[in-house]
Amino acid sequence: MSRAIGFGGRRERGVTLIEVLVTMVILAVGLLGLAGMQVRGLSIQKDAHGRALATQLALDIADRMRSNNGAVGSYAFNTAYPTGAYTVPAPPDCVTTTCSATQQAQYDMSQWFTRLRGGALPGGWANIVAVAGTSAWDVTLMWVETGFRTNTALRTSLGSTCPAGTPVTVDCITVRVWP
Repeated sequence: MSRAIGFGGRRERGVTLIEVLVTMVILAVGLLGLAGMQVRGLSIQKDAHGRALATQLALDIADRMRSNNGAVGSYAFNTAYPTGAYTVPAPPDCVTTTCSATQQAQYDMSQWFTRLRGGALPGGWANIVAVAGTSAWDVTLMWVETGFRTNTALRTSLGSTCPAGTPVTVDCITVRVWP
């Protein structure tokens, strides 16, 4: 007499429990992978946001330079990235009184640096230098990066435009403008 082993047989006890446990492990690994991708995506998004803000700030100073073409040279600023606090110089009052072109440049730089240092970019800084032999200016914006580009090897491979001596935790973007 042959006996069939079915659902009530001895040999099949616990098989369903093992299958459920294996499924839970596979599901957990998959969810961890999704969570990792989400974190990486947010990091890359933060990096892109910083670059978009830096580009916007570069275009802002370019517009200020274009509107005050008589004192374009007064917008030059080539100071190394600060290691301590930086206080923006007090601007002349160009809102209620008439300013010269140079005073307007000082006012514009003060307003722009206040925006730059005031939180638009974390640890924001800039260099504005004339390009030799042209009427163009290079606006290099710098900020402390906490996202995707904190990987120094990656930043180097992507071609960092940071001036010499800039800390490795600082990311840079250079925009050439023609005022």
